[in-house]
Amino acid sequence: MSSMNTTLLLVRHAQTPSNVTRQYMGWTIDDELSDQGQWQAHRLSQRLSRLPIAAIYSSPLRRALSTARIVASAHSLPVETVEGLGEMRLGAWEGLFAHEIAASYPELWRMWRRDPSGIQMPGGESLAQVRERAVAAFKQIVEANQGSQVTAVTHDVVIRLLVAYCLDVSTAIYRRLQVDNASLTIVVVSDGNCRLCTLNDTAHLVTH
Repeated sequence: MSSMNTTLLLVRHAQTPSNVTRQYMGWTIDDELSDQGQWQAHRLSQRLSRLPIAAIYSSPLRRALSTARIVASAHSLPVETVEGLGEMRLGAWEGLFAHEIAASYPELWRMWRRDPSGIQMPGGESLAQVRERAVAAFKQIVEANQGSQVTAVTHDVVIRLLVAYCLDVSTAIYRRLQVDNASLTIVVVSDGNCRLCTLNDTAHLVTH
């Protein structure tokens, strides 16, 4: 009996103004896409339009939803929001810039830059907590779409943590992964085993 492959296309939301200014966005800073972000999302949508996508999921945050709706329009599919795909809750760090965080929380900031796997933002989440809810969402999506190909639009942190989960490594790998706006990361699940096929693919954003 052949096993069924379920393919998950993980998309990081397209660019927002805060991505450019490098402000820390969690849940409270919820930008719309920038003009560049709109362009990125349409390029991604064109690329995915040829694929047989069975369902489209999104983080409930506006930047992800807007990206997901642009992708979904090519497939005439509804976008289903999943709380577990939302960005890391940053608590007291939301809306701040790196230099402000470093000044107010020097020790925590040093740890965050070195190995973020063990720390928790004041009033926010730890990477372990985000990983737990993201993996639960991931498993639910896979379970509901056996043998299909689906898209999930989410955030930088969530994708990095899902990649760590699929590779069966600790969240300490976090800093070694890069996930750009409107990039494509592809995971195939077969018999409960994950394979990372593509990481941070932005070929659709290259202009000649």
